[in-house]
Amino acid sequence: MICYNILQEIADENGLLLYPAKTQTTYPDFTLMKSEDDKNKIAVDVKTTYRRFLKDGVPSGYVFTLGSYASYMRDGRKNITFPYSEYAKHYVIGFVYTRNEYSAEGEMFDIRDLAAVPAPYKDVEFFVQEKYKISGDKAGSGNTENIGSFRTNNMDILINGEGPFSNLGVEIYENYWSGYKRYRGEKTYDSLDGYFDFLEKTGTDVNYYKKLYEIWKETH
Repeated sequence: MICYNILQEIADENGLLLYPAKTQTTYPDFTLMKSEDDKNKIAVDVKTTYRRFLKDGVPSGYVFTLGSYASYMRDGRKNITFPYSEYAKHYVIGFVYTRNEYSAEGEMFDIRDLAAVPAPYKDVEFFVQEKYKISGDKAGSGNTENIGSFRTNNMDILINGEGPFSNLGVEIYENYWSGYKRYRGEKTYDSLDGYFDFLEKTGTDVNYYKKLYEIWKETH
């Protein structure tokens, strides 16, 4: 609800239309565009995740699911509001929060004590970033075909967009995820190192991109 109002202001200020997705399973949550014929649409997806902590209280890495890699990433039209080729940019508005252990599910309050009802979340942080810049090279969940964000407990990496594809570029990101793991029965790869090996077997020269990836790994 918060994002809708902000995005509507952005649309009004820039002479754009804001088009929300008609169903929950359709990508993206919002489309910004000049018209339905616009070939430079902007996708905006809203994502949330919560912090997990180790036994000593140190935050462990958290990850977002960033949409399917087995639908519109492959055929361009499945489960997407407009054809994938019509989107020039893909942004994520991401929220990270801590679960409030003092907010008990099912606890009842008198209507006069409404202001005392504890929120189920606390310590909220957020970022706005291009999706490919925060994507990792692993699926975001074990039982669904979702792109996973780069796992981290450092919010600055998400704010600044410092995932592995930030060095490699959006074209490598799209090529990687459109062929991830299994496609049409063929086992492909499940990591960037495996991806480069896979391309080299097809005769593709990937030395430049391998060097970029090594540079990224040295600093992350």
